[in-house]
Amino acid sequence: MGFWSSVGSLCSSVVDSVCNAVSKVGSEVSSFVAKVAPSVIPIITTSNQTLNTICRFASVFLQSLSIFKAGETVEDLGDRALQAAEKGITPDKFKNFDEYMDSLRNFNIDPDVSSKTSDVIKVVSGLGVSTLAVEDKFNAERGSLNGIWLLPIANPAYFTPERMESLLKTDSLKGDVLSYLDKNLAAGESRNFEKKLAVDSDGTPLSGQKLDDLHDALDSAREKWVELGKQVEARNNPDSAT
Repeated sequence: MGFWSSVGSLCSSVVDSVCNAVSKVGSEVSSFVAKVAPSVIPIITTSNQTLNTICRFASVFLQSLSIFKAGETVEDLGDRALQAAEKGITPDKFKNFDEYMDSLRNFNIDPDVSSKTSDVIKVVSGLGVSTLAVEDKFNAERGSLNGIWLLPIANPAYFTPERMESLLKTDSLKGDVLSYLDKNLAAGESRNFEKKLAVDSDGTPLSGQKLDDLHDALDSAREKWVELGKQVEARNNPDSAT
């Protein structure tokens, strides 16, 4: 059993509150809300540094994919999606996802509502909608790319926007990233997951130093994931640090 399975219950009320709020964006984000958000929420609630890291990553990454326009942020997208949903504007109401994104850009947000919505709720909402946008761009099955934010959270130095874009283009990111980081995959499944990532930008298999760098980066990511879990546990259960 992975470390995070024992951490999840420590801040379940916060997780439930955020998930319930983000669920209002629509049924299409339900997979992200159910499978990934419960692990992301405790981290970004506990660590402002991690919250800022994923926000910066998302902005650069989504602009590089031409999903975001200059100056757009994942927090603003999430805020717009939440307020638009209250008016019945959800992804399922549109012929294609680009139309939905355009509707959010043109939506007049209420500053008073924005000020009363936490940054965490806005960001998680934005990540959920952004996941849909990435899946739409790469014609990926809904839910297949839920974990694209986890590797950059765990090791932003290696899993940069450029590298993540390359992995998307080589169809290497489909897999249970959360279970891999949480060490809940069987040995063979973990090896298969690592092999999928072991490709260069042109699709050729990594070898030599590049392959070693990938393995080191993945080891560091898993170690960081446990460390993040311990930070969450320490904040929500101070007695555990003694």
